[in-house]
Amino acid sequence: MAITPEILNKLQLNPSCIRNICILAHVDHGKTTLSDSLLSTNGIISQRMAGKVRYLDSRPDEQLRGITMESSAISLYFRLLRRKLPSKDDDEVSQVEPVIEEHLINLIDSPGHIDFSSEVSVASRLCDGALVLVDVVEGIQSQTVTVLRQAWNDKLKPVLVLNKIDRLIIELKMSPSEAYTHLKKIVEQANVVIGSFFAGERMIEDEIYRENLEKDGQAEFVGKDDKDLYFHPEKNNVIFGSAIDGWGFTIQQLAAFYEKKLGFKRENLQKVLWGDFYLDPKTKKVINYKGLKGRKNLKPLFVQLILENIWKIYENTVTQESARDPEVLNKIVKALNIKVLPRDLRSKDTKNLLKTIMSQWLPISSSILVTVVEQLQSPIESQAIRIPAILDVIPNSEMINEELKQSMLACDNNGPVSCYVSKMISVPDEDLPDRNKKILSANEMAELGRIAREKARKVAEQARALEDDKKLNDGLGNMNITTTQVSSNFDDFGDFEDEDFDDFDFGEPKDINVSKETLIGFARIYSGTLKIGSKLTVLSPKYDPLNPSPEHISELEIEDLYLLMGRELVCINEVPAGNIVGIGGLAGKLHKNGTLVSSSALNKSLSNGINLSAVSTLTAIPPIVQVAVEPVNPLYLDQLSHGLKLLCESDPVVETYLNDKGENILCCSGELHLERCLNDLKERFVGVEIQASEPSIPYRETIVGPEGLSSSSDANAYEGFGSNEINPIKHPEFGGRGHYVFTLNSDDDTSKAIEFKISVKPLPAPITSYLNTNIALINSVMNLKSKQENIKKLEDDLSKIIDVQLNSDEIKKQISKNKDNFYNATEDIKASIINNIVTFGPKRIGPNLLIDKSGKLSNLNVKQTLSFEGSIINGFQLAMMEGPLASEPVEGVSVFIEEINFIGDEDHSSIVASITNLAGKLLRQTKDSIHQAFLDWSPRLMLAMYSCDIQATSEVLGKVYAVIQKRRGRIISEEMKEGTLLFSIKAKIPVIEAFGFSEEFRKKTSGAAIPQLVFNGYEIINEDPFWVPKTEEELEALGEFAERENMARKYINTIRKSKGLFVDEITVKNAEKQRTLRKD
Repeated sequence: MAITPEILNKLQLNPSCIRNICILAHVDHGKTTLSDSLLSTNGIISQRMAGKVRYLDSRPDEQLRGITMESSAISLYFRLLRRKLPSKDDDEVSQVEPVIEEHLINLIDSPGHIDFSSEVSVASRLCDGALVLVDVVEGIQSQTVTVLRQAWNDKLKPVLVLNKIDRLIIELKMSPSEAYTHLKKIVEQANVVIGSFFAGERMIEDEIYRENLEKDGQAEFVGKDDKDLYFHPEKNNVIFGSAIDGWGFTIQQLAAFYEKKLGFKRENLQKVLWGDFYLDPKTKKVINYKGLKGRKNLKPLFVQLILENIWKIYENTVTQESARDPEVLNKIVKALNIKVLPRDLRSKDTKNLLKTIMSQWLPISSSILVTVVEQLQSPIESQAIRIPAILDVIPNSEMINEELKQSMLACDNNGPVSCYVSKMISVPDEDLPDRNKKILSANEMAELGRIAREKARKVAEQARALEDDKKLNDGLGNMNITTTQVSSNFDDFGDFEDEDFDDFDFGEPKDINVSKETLIGFARIYSGTLKIGSKLTVLSPKYDPLNPSPEHISELEIEDLYLLMGRELVCINEVPAGNIVGIGGLAGKLHKNGTLVSSSALNKSLSNGINLSAVSTLTAIPPIVQVAVEPVNPLYLDQLSHGLKLLCESDPVVETYLNDKGENILCCSGELHLERCLNDLKERFVGVEIQASEPSIPYRETIVGPEGLSSSSDANAYEGFGSNEINPIKHPEFGGRGHYVFTLNSDDDTSKAIEFKISVKPLPAPITSYLNTNIALINSVMNLKSKQENIKKLEDDLSKIIDVQLNSDEIKKQISKNKDNFYNATEDIKASIINNIVTFGPKRIGPNLLIDKSGKLSNLNVKQTLSFEGSIINGFQLAMMEGPLASEPVEGVSVFIEEINFIGDEDHSSIVASITNLAGKLLRQTKDSIHQAFLDWSPRLMLAMYSCDIQATSEVLGKVYAVIQKRRGRIISEEMKEGTLLFSIKAKIPVIEAFGFSEEFRKKTSGAAIPQLVFNGYEIINEDPFWVPKTEEELEALGEFAERENMARKYINTIRKSKGLFVDEITVKNAEKQRTLRKD
């Protein structure tokens, strides 16, 4: 039967028959191939073309590279025949009649490449369940763990799909018993990952319980049961299969197949088909491992009944083509009770024969869809679990409209509308369906096609004629140009005058051949019914019920609604709760994501709305790769600005801004993401040639003390010049290393002045790490609307970290060795940090602290009235935003205001009034003084780092190491994956050295190894950028100017040059002049 939009629209009315699912996996583990198999059940593509069409990869670059870059959604129809359970009142006829159940499957295919992990977050926020694919050869990979964590954070129930089992047969030549052991280990590894998430959550709950117990004296600890969290094949939440060969099965499916053959009840057989259970040939009973009694020849039922039969089919079709026996194939077809045409059995295309047999016996689409319907939750069941979890993390959720809240919990179609838009999709206008378009018959469409082909033929003839004329004109034009060039050699330049730049003509801007784009909201409806013409309120991600600012609230009328069908959109008039939908008319109203609610559900002050965007479960990597973009022809600058705006709104991660030089900066998450964005800009959003600068990478600046000179975040990190040395104190008269004093004198009387004493010290690494990972908490603390418990939590957390540091054996050992000259940053901070934090920096949320010891500045708990306090704070913020090495942000530094002394007059206000432009002078002096004190320590540059996961065979292992070493990377670990010939390698490489890394990898290894690069924070280069040879040995080995390259200085000079800052290096003017070599 033909699946029409009307059928799908009818099913949308019943949330109990809907399943919203996404497919999650590591890159190249078979997501899109599996999607093709599911699409073939609805006749969207041919079953034979499944895995070849890659239907949901609608972008040309997705088809070219063979990887998914954007999440795509499609709605599928699935009909299930379910046998009715007999009852005493039923007659014999009614007991055997099956019940037909119709289901709507909203499927979202997501990318697996780490550069597009934001698309995974977009997909999972809209769904209720997930299919997690694992390539059984590669096993659990880094991105597999990431997507499992995403499913855990979003409260999605996962189903594990063990894909590409055919590789165990064809590539690894495993026996069925070896394959069974291998599959068991993968299931165990997946359960270990889930168990780690559960343990982490239990630890947090336990900590909250203990805090409540200390506060109230009584608290009840409610433990959670984890038995339903794990993957158990006997519970039918694990699917085995090969998407490319079109087969897959669950234990329940094969228990039904063997039920009559073995004479066992299906329920009993299902419990023993997986695990160490064996069939005793003598007693015809199932025994466990203890009942073997030394009989090692018996095989587990999973091996004997399932894997050996699959292996036999492969052996007689693909793996042993020369020994293929038609009689054996006929017996297999007859035993499986399937129909295969004689021509297919005689076919030389063995792969197609295998697919025909296996897809009829164990169709993967049926296994997947039945499991989805039976194991995963409907929107009604899911929202009852997920909505309370969402409300727990939404700020001020107690203010949300009660009717709206109850409608969301019940997935009520008749309640007020609540809808979450997870991202905006940019669609060319020509691809948008026309709501008033007439549906043509087959004959009318054929006639239109004939007319279109005739027009195309005439246009092609005209184009060829114009091309011939152009060639003739070009030939004549070239002759004239040559004559002009000869005569120009004799022109008189005596009266030559410069032309004004204003007279230079860039030409008239030409019409841009690019289709107009429309933004469509990719959304999930949690309650109510969305209709065309509905008037809703749009709440941006910054909306706060406690302070409902008008700039974060707007009104909207729904213009269009679309049923998402992969590459196509189908117009619909209304969509009830529990569905995934495309929404038109959001352009200019919503940026990236947001929440839509019924205006009638909000009060006059708009303080009872729900901000679903406030729930941050994104696992995306930050946009760390930046390029400056501009059109080749500056006349198209406005079009570029418009194109960048469209790109920013349609991509969840992309950020754009205008820098101080007036350049348009594009920020992306990785090299492949950058390439895709530049292609979209050129071909879709701008339509003209654009050029991009070399990618720039963020760095960080920091300092280390004597105790940190030889310690880095990794024992094998790069160490270079001056890694174990620290310079003498530059200003000992100020009181010690990192101390600095400056005064601001009165304009009227030089005896009157204000003296400022500051000190800069490195922060302990655990505190820096805590500040980096708790930006949201710091932001709430620094916000004027923050609650006092946030401040207390921050201070308590820091106090605990400091106590752990002070009690560590390493700290005690260092103090005992260096009692006189050792500076322990932790001990000093412990005495002053808890009650004297003024602010954080940069941007008031960074990993640096401004601490007041003078008692004259405001802190988190006490406000002071010092008039120039703001200048000190702003000077600190500027110093942290642009460090002294290369004007990059600073990390891991604490700045202490030691003293503020008023000299010459007890009346402080008179001294302040007598200093002209005090605010500006103090701001500049504070910034410069912090930089001077910063350089008194041993300054270090921090590089942005990628962690790199590689799987490679032993043949290309040497090439892998060579490429990593060439890129200044280092190997962290290497291990051979048990049961395979693959080595799993973990490495780290600087982001600045990673451009072209994947391409070079593919070339050197002939595609046998592909790296996965994940941003992994910043790492110190343990090398002094200012080091020069001093000792006799150093001068003899390296020369006066250190002939070996100082990498820290090289990176700093590169950054400073790109920013137009001064670089202290020798410029060669006469490179052709021969150097005078010193003779021995």
